[in-house]
Amino acid sequence: MTTSPVITVLMPVYNAERWLAAAVNSVLDQSFADLELLVVDDGSTDASAGILRSITDPRLRVVTLPRNGGLIAALNTGLDHARGMFLARMDADDIMLPTRLARLRTLLASDAALTAAATTFDHINEDGEVTGYWTVDRAATDERSVARMLPRSNCIASVMIRMEAIQALRYAPAQIGAEDWDMLLRARSRGMRIGKINEALYRYRMHPASIMGLSKRQRPVELRLLATRHRFLLGEWRRLRINTLHLAVLYAQLRSLAGYVERHILRPALRDAYRVFTYSPLALMRERRALRSAMAEWKGQQLFLFPYVCAGGAEQVHSDILAAVADQDPLVVICGFSADRAFEPRFSRSARLLEIPHLLNHPITRAASLRGAASLIAGSPGSAVFSSLTVQFFDLLPLLPPHVRAIHLQHAFLYQPAANLQHKRWLDRFDRVNTYVFISRQAMSDFGQFLFANNISRSWFSKLLFVPNMVDRFGTVREHATPGVLFVGRRSPVKRLDLFLAITTAVEQRSPGRFRFTVVGHPPQPGFPHVEFKGLIGDSEALGRIYGEQDIIVQTSTLEGFPMVIMEAMAHGLAVISTPVGDVPDRLNDRCAVITSSVEEGVVLREMTDAILSFDADHDRLRQMKQAALEKAKKEFDPVTFRARYRELLISPAAEA
Repeated sequence: MTTSPVITVLMPVYNAERWLAAAVNSVLDQSFADLELLVVDDGSTDASAGILRSITDPRLRVVTLPRNGGLIAALNTGLDHARGMFLARMDADDIMLPTRLARLRTLLASDAALTAAATTFDHINEDGEVTGYWTVDRAATDERSVARMLPRSNCIASVMIRMEAIQALRYAPAQIGAEDWDMLLRARSRGMRIGKINEALYRYRMHPASIMGLSKRQRPVELRLLATRHRFLLGEWRRLRINTLHLAVLYAQLRSLAGYVERHILRPALRDAYRVFTYSPLALMRERRALRSAMAEWKGQQLFLFPYVCAGGAEQVHSDILAAVADQDPLVVICGFSADRAFEPRFSRSARLLEIPHLLNHPITRAASLRGAASLIAGSPGSAVFSSLTVQFFDLLPLLPPHVRAIHLQHAFLYQPAANLQHKRWLDRFDRVNTYVFISRQAMSDFGQFLFANNISRSWFSKLLFVPNMVDRFGTVREHATPGVLFVGRRSPVKRLDLFLAITTAVEQRSPGRFRFTVVGHPPQPGFPHVEFKGLIGDSEALGRIYGEQDIIVQTSTLEGFPMVIMEAMAHGLAVISTPVGDVPDRLNDRCAVITSSVEEGVVLREMTDAILSFDADHDRLRQMKQAALEKAKKEFDPVTFRARYRELLISPAAEA
């Protein structure tokens, strides 16, 4: 190796044994060979040092720090020891493709006015699979677009820079996780120009323990980089280079900051202030006494976190799960405020109830209440925490000791790359959850796609488990002179009661009096004299009698896993008309169901109206579909298998023995 290599690749290392060899080899295998790989070992305690000693290539130079001083200290140490004319950054868990350095050097050699050059990059997960890319990086295609976007967003990551451009600069301790972006902004304020190669020659590994992810959770980039970005704009102003573009950047930054303050500061503060002033002190005292009593008396091993005891498909599933382990003395913590108490008797038959929604949502009592909930289960070997539809579960996870199994039930999931924000915030706790249970294969598939897109290794997918729901009451196929059409749903926008009512109106206009229409779960709605509204029904026998009086169940939802109401209706011999949501298209067929071609409102209105009317002309087809639905329900919605699966999940082998 020459004493003054052309390129120094700077790689800080701290406990990076899993990916270190691959990262180092990707540098040493570059087509451009006149380089040094400067590794700063920041006090690693794993096998990293041994891996580095085993590599004999003379271009590898290791600077070892006696103790871990943090990423920024390691980077600044690297700047002090670098000998190349160009500096290229590299993380110990990333990969560079063989021509990266050669292509960057060629670009810089072709234009002496360029201070730095960058390529685009791909995201990879823990297994090295390409999972996607950063759209902002791909949108910055040349020097002009990079200069325009850099003050607002770190649109480049795979950068090589002339050493003289950063010799007077140091990495800033406050910018961990955005340290390179901050350095580039400060260099840009001194006149640095950046070129761009629009080819992905670098692979950036994303995983839960990455520095970028950890730093974002500790202190948001919006706040940490605000001063740096504005210093850049002030530098432009002093050189009289401010123009409409810079003003637009400043406006965009202020809007970004205002949006952050509104989402993360004002909105939570207003919500907490509302709770402080509206929550009854008597309710808080009553719930605190109940929590203390449970902490003193309950000695079980299964702790459940559920949101409500009101009527609903999710609550039906929750009560069935509780019944499967009723002999184990489970405790249910209710975290939310129920609209009604229709399912309270079902829950109480199988478990103790501890309703503490005020304590868990009040800003002053929230943390202590979570610690109290954790203490309920912490001392018992073989214990388990099971949750569904509660944010408190993910807040509770860091408080649980390792021996407590954590299980989360996901009723429905729709992968949306620009959305799923709550689940993205929970990704850092993904590894603490032992099992994710899904009642829908489609939801499980979508969740796997979401995990892969967020750089979670496929090796973790084994913790995703499909457990179909059950039905414990089966009826018979019954004939009715006037066919009955049923809608069952709680007050939720995704259920679209208004759409079902529009369908009933369309059917009634075209065939007056040929069908009966019934709605369960809602009070009477004005303007629909042809519809009978039954209101809330929490008693399973009463609901079973209503199912027995009907012939067709209609489900108009925009989002479902596999609806309980469809399962219960089929178990009582009803044909199904449904939107193509969740597992409905996969688990049902035309022998027992009519499934619309989309969830779009106009399509659903037209196709469901036609489907209902078609049964008026063909009663034999309706009878055959009802019989097929009942037979399928008896075969697939088996309660014995359901209870066995949940007992296996929730009860330790020693306790079961």
